[in-house]
Amino acid sequence: MTADVGARRVAARPRIDLTVFLARYGTLLSLVALLIVFSIARPDVFPTVDNLLNIMNQISILGTMAFGLTVCLVMGLFDLSIAAMATLGGYIATFLLVQYPDTISVPVAVAIALGVAAAIGVMNGLIVSYLGISAFIATLATGSIITGAVLGISDSKTIITGIPDAFMAIGQGAIILGVANPILIMLGVGLVLWLMLEHTQLGRHLYAIGGNAEASRLSGIAVKRYAPFALAVCAVCAGLGGLMSAAVLGAGRPQGVGDGYLLNAFAAVFIGASSLRPGKFHILGTMIGVLLIGVINNGLSVMGVPTYWQYIVQGLLLIAALFSAGVLTMRRR
Repeated sequence: MTADVGARRVAARPRIDLTVFLARYGTLLSLVALLIVFSIARPDVFPTVDNLLNIMNQISILGTMAFGLTVCLVMGLFDLSIAAMATLGGYIATFLLVQYPDTISVPVAVAIALGVAAAIGVMNGLIVSYLGISAFIATLATGSIITGAVLGISDSKTIITGIPDAFMAIGQGAIILGVANPILIMLGVGLVLWLMLEHTQLGRHLYAIGGNAEASRLSGIAVKRYAPFALAVCAVCAGLGGLMSAAVLGAGRPQGVGDGYLLNAFAAVFIGASSLRPGKFHILGTMIGVLLIGVINNGLSVMGVPTYWQYIVQGLLLIAALFSAGVLTMRRR
């Protein structure tokens, strides 16, 4: 009898499920492994403080945009207008500062640019919520309209002169301990959105709607009010990313600013959804995804690997991340 009880206790002890462990922590372990491999391959360059800060600076715009996109994806909304929104944000700010240098200051220009982005995001949300149009289609259409409008207003000309130094300091300055301002902006945005999603009722409602919109509605949540908010947050983050890009380059480009960030932002968020909490979009996971992309790009560049390999590796990594999250979801069923 005693032996049977002991056997049952041994059998009842939880055993480590390797599949679940890898699905949950595989992406983070991959990031650590890449850091070690690149540090060993180029110990004179890669593991230096300057290069690590350089990586953070390189991913700052992508991270800022990806954090905003995370809020949308938490609700199951795909925002394809973020590329055009980034272009719009940077162009509006530089246009206002150059055209009205005596009346519009840098903070005002930034506020107007982000305000326009927020208004467009709210409009997208209203279309999705009250007209029943898919966010995928609505934001794709909005992005096309924005692209055409900016090209028309700018006459396809890039603003390269007259941009004040105070604006360029947003992308080129370093206020605290030599850490570039774009890094601080990215971390600040990430912290605010993490607190919102993880520690407020608003964040809990966003997750609930993303999990089951009908059940959320029946529980008393005003579901239709949340899409405008989520898409506005995403639009503001995209516009802020465009502002940072314009400040880094010292130019207001009327096209192509956000195109290079669109797919990488989605890749970072989906890679992050396979980290720590597989199948669930969250800010910390997105940060891991952004870091992974940044480390891969920087490490391969430092080693002299052709650029096209960076795209191949990112694609393979995204497939692996989605596969691992899918495996854990199936195991839970």
